[in-house]
Amino acid sequence: MSIIKKTKSRELTLTAGDGYLEVAERHFGRYLEKATYGVTLRSNVVELWKEEEGGRRVVIRTEHLSDDEAKWVRDAMLRVKNFTSFGTLFFYLLHLRNKLERRI
Repeated sequence: MSIIKKTKSRELTLTAGDGYLEVAERHFGRYLEKATYGVTLRSNVVELWKEEEGGRRVVIRTEHLSDDEAKWVRDAMLRVKNFTSFGTLFFYLLHLRNKLERRI
C-alpha cells in the first residue's frame, strides 16, 4: 500500500498485487463522515465499496468488464493522483452500467 496524497482530514491510497488493484479514499476529519470509499479491480471485475467506521465493508456496485474496459479502468486507477480524480473515477464507475445501457 502506498499513500498517494494525504491531508489533515483525508488520505488517498493505492494497493497493487498480482491481478489486484485498489484505490481508496479514507475520511477521518472532524466534520466529514468517517468512512472509506474504494474501487477494487480483480481481473475483469470492478467493485465499488464503502467501509464504515466499524470496519464493515459494504459493496455498492460490482461490474464484470470486457478485457478492453478492464484495461481502461486499470489505467485510470493508476492515473489517480488527487481526491478530485478519485471522485471522478468513482462516480463514473458508479453510473457506468446506466451509460452503457443508454447506448444500446
